[in-house]
Amino acid sequence: MYILLNNTRYPAIDLNTDFAKYHFDNVYRNLVEFRQKYYGLDHLVSNATVDPFGYKDLFPLFVFDVSKQSERLKLGVVDITVDMMFGGNVADNTFVYALMISDRKLKFQSDGKKMNVVF
Repeated sequence: MYILLNNTRYPAIDLNTDFAKYHFDNVYRNLVEFRQKYYGLDHLVSNATVDPFGYKDLFPLFVFDVSKQSERLKLGVVDITVDMMFGGNVADNTFVYALMISDRKLKFQSDGKKMNVVF
């Protein structure tokens, strides 16, 4: 899984995960680090409140910190694409939710297949 902001990829390298084999430490670490950075907490007192087993089974959240980007992307309209690849078929009626935290005020409009920003 990765994010494209105007064709700039975040992260630049693949996050190879395999939940069945417990290979998800990189995405779990992103969750823990996000909480520390966003709330400004020290890592010694911060706790994700979700242990790796709970993360795997109950809360498989993928966090992408795209705050470090070029000034060119910060000033204009940004095309955002989320790309996911799976090792097998995704079960029917599977839902994916996205949460975007931004310092801009935006309004999103979706037809169920594509999401657009309305100014």
